[in-house]
Amino acid sequence: MFRRLTHPTSPKQQNHRDRACDFTVMPHGLWLLEHSGLWGDPRRKRSFALMLLGTVLLLIVPKIALGTGSDSFDSIARSTAEFIFCYNNYLMMAIFAIRRQPFEQLIGTVQLLFDKQRKFQTTDSSRYVVYVNRQIMRYSRLYIIVQGVYFLIFNLLPAIVTYSAYFASSGDGEPVEFLLPVESRFFFLDIRHSIVHYTVFSLLACPAFLFTAYLTVVKGLVFIGIIVYNTLQYQLVSRGVRELKSLDPATTQFRHRLTEIIDQHGAATRCTKLLDSVLNLMLLVQFTNTVLMCCLFLFYISKNFNSGAVNVLLLFLALTVENLCFSYFGNRLSTENTSVARAVYSTDWYNYPPCLQKQFQQMIRHAYIPRGITVGKFHFVDMASFGQLLKAIFSYYLILKELF
Repeated sequence: MFRRLTHPTSPKQQNHRDRACDFTVMPHGLWLLEHSGLWGDPRRKRSFALMLLGTVLLLIVPKIALGTGSDSFDSIARSTAEFIFCYNNYLMMAIFAIRRQPFEQLIGTVQLLFDKQRKFQTTDSSRYVVYVNRQIMRYSRLYIIVQGVYFLIFNLLPAIVTYSAYFASSGDGEPVEFLLPVESRFFFLDIRHSIVHYTVFSLLACPAFLFTAYLTVVKGLVFIGIIVYNTLQYQLVSRGVRELKSLDPATTQFRHRLTEIIDQHGAATRCTKLLDSVLNLMLLVQFTNTVLMCCLFLFYISKNFNSGAVNVLLLFLALTVENLCFSYFGNRLSTENTSVARAVYSTDWYNYPPCLQKQFQQMIRHAYIPRGITVGKFHFVDMASFGQLLKAIFSYYLILKELF
């Protein structure tokens, strides 16, 4: 299945691959998206459907049909939050599959911009594109590593604790209740007391956990990455406007450059509309489910602060960081859109000929229209919305704590 490398990868080869991806939109994210079955070859959708079906049978069906095997509200709260975490990922990717067409248009538009910048690699704008794209690739690798560490801890820690406790008490004859990675029963198996059944469950559930973690990585890299690329479009417009100050308004070069900037700004605003059409429903699902999940996770952690709460804490951190990234980069997108208007106004456009003044006025008017990604077209996603999200989580957590 995997080919073995006969020669180690040298730094020069690594740098060559980086340079080859300098003008490629989201190389890591689209590569992962392609292997998930939601990009590229349509035949890959079959493998995605099979993995999704297997994961639902292994993780979702037992929770719904069999429950947790415990009557305590702590256990029910954790199981419910884990159920929401799983179906949140699956539902968001299903929505993405339905709304894939505007995403393809968005990727195509950004790639056209990159292809144009590739022709002028000595300009400041082209170098800035390379810088931003390399930063995205570095953060993508870091994000994959962090999620990989989460996955290893999530799967290995319960197994280490369980097998250590089992072999330590094997001579005592006292029953040991095993530590499970998720709060659930597993069909007819006694995974809480039988080491054989626990091992079978661990082997069968690991691919399902891996698939869920894979979708989490894809969701973070692709959706957050495309927000950064749209932000880059506005940054290039602002840089282009500032460069106009060094040109003579009476020259053909100035008029040609101004036309390019106006077209680039129009492309950026169209991409923002496409981006919002892709993300608005997914972010509504994400933010709503995050409130439900995190308040339940906080309730469980406050009642069970032990090794069993580590997996719950990992899911809580993953959700919080993911929503923080959406809010931070959504805020940057809206800010850079407004920065275009400030950059245009600072060019002393009112001293230009009337025909040019109309073009600048039109850019200013369009740039001052609030743009960004929204939660279901109700509210812009920014840092203020993240603060409101945290307030809602803590409020519902306090209600649960008072009731139970």
